[in-house]
Amino acid sequence: MIRAKLPGLCLLGLCLLPGGAALAQEASEESLLKAQWWTGPLVAPSPAPFAEGVLGVEPYFLDKRGDGAFDNNGTLHSSPPGGDQLRSFVSLQYGVTGDLGVQLVPAIVHSLNGSAATGLADLPVRVKYRIFRGHAGFWHPQLNLVAGLTLPIGRYDNLRKPSDGFGAGALMAMQQAMLQSVFATGGHANRMRLWATASEPLDKVRLHGVSTYGTPAGFDGTAVLGNSAEIGIADEFAIDQRWVLALDVVQDFGKGTHLRPQGYGGAMLNVATSGFSVAPAVEYNLSQDIGVIAGAQISTTGRNSSATIIPQVAVNMFF
Repeated sequence: MIRAKLPGLCLLGLCLLPGGAALAQEASEESLLKAQWWTGPLVAPSPAPFAEGVLGVEPYFLDKRGDGAFDNNGTLHSSPPGGDQLRSFVSLQYGVTGDLGVQLVPAIVHSLNGSAATGLADLPVRVKYRIFRGHAGFWHPQLNLVAGLTLPIGRYDNLRKPSDGFGAGALMAMQQAMLQSVFATGGHANRMRLWATASEPLDKVRLHGVSTYGTPAGFDGTAVLGNSAEIGIADEFAIDQRWVLALDVVQDFGKGTHLRPQGYGGAMLNVATSGFSVAPAVEYNLSQDIGVIAGAQISTTGRNSSATIIPQVAVNMFF
């Protein structure tokens, strides 16, 4: 009985010491943060695994629906049906060391535009390294750097319809930096992520006939892809140990793709694209190692880009 009361007596003693109340509160917040279970927001990237030999498996199921297109002035217009998809991908992430991880994201896509085509999407391969781990507190984040390639394994030309293809046809490089902070707010745990990503094609895409770029039958030429970038911030607010509210806010930028018929040597017109979206979601964590999240990413504004609504659900598991 005496042993059971010692933690309470120690906490009381801390409160009676000068500055003890602040120390006790700090200890209480640290305990709260360590006990919290997380799944992760819908869009924000995940950091490198914290331990060697840890395998993270997170299957996603998405229902991508077109909701129109934004013109150069940012005005939303209705657009012809097309581009609706069911997409399933799995994030596979393995801890090589306590701060180094590798990630593969294989995906299968099913078109919902008449042809009902199904196929593989391009394959992202990434290496993640945690520069420093940080610790509890808003101003003490961890920093992760990521480098990756997207391998062009999905079909992209010689199609019956543009919606039958699910690849870009080009090897894509990406670089990313992500900060993550874990802190307490009003007795609730918070986890915040801030990230920036840049992507660029490493080659041109040779096209024949109907392609994912909208070229018609008989087309012979190339597609010159533009660079793109994304910045975002996400927060997870814990209601309790199991239930968590999540929100991503994402801004995308890019340059449009240029199509060049064979033999064309004229100048290319640069077209800037952008898109802003939000992704509210709810998490339910069954344990420290298993959680479920459901929500939707919704386009709100943009320029020269499509507007989409993407309901999705994911299960995050660690082994």
